[in-house]
Amino acid sequence: MRDGNVLRDYINRLSERRFWLSKWLVAALAIAFVVFIGLILLIARYLDFDTFLNYFALGLLIFVFITLFYGIIAIHDIPYEIAKHRDHPHQDAIHAAGWVSLFTLHALWPFLWIWAMLYRPDRGWGLQQAQMPDGKDVPHTAGMQSLERRVAALEDRSKAGVH
Repeated sequence: MRDGNVLRDYINRLSERRFWLSKWLVAALAIAFVVFIGLILLIARYLDFDTFLNYFALGLLIFVFITLFYGIIAIHDIPYEIAKHRDHPHQDAIHAAGWVSLFTLHALWPFLWIWAMLYRPDRGWGLQQAQMPDGKDVPHTAGMQSLERRVAALEDRSKAGVH
């Protein structure tokens, strides 16, 4: 029973990694098969050359439309893939917004890219206070004291009337 689960997990991982490659391979094999059948019919004189070219052009046109369709979907899944790779807390929202972006003429897509890139597992959103290797917060007192001195000096100068 455990070997079946291991095999199933391996197949799932392989299909996730090779998903787009397998689609292109199937499409290329389908086109090669259609062309091969067309050439056999052409050689056997069941089909004239003009009709063969018309069918070939139609098949090529359908292939191009399917390629564009899958290409657009693959491009719009890039922010979701980034979010999934970074273990983003809003993965599902980014994925749903990517689909909405398809229907808004791609207006949301750059913002989704930015949203997915903002979060990193090692530092979160990047707005947290830095920490020392031992886990304690980094003291920012030296910089703060310097700024406080400068503000006090400016206030003293403004009270004295010096510009």
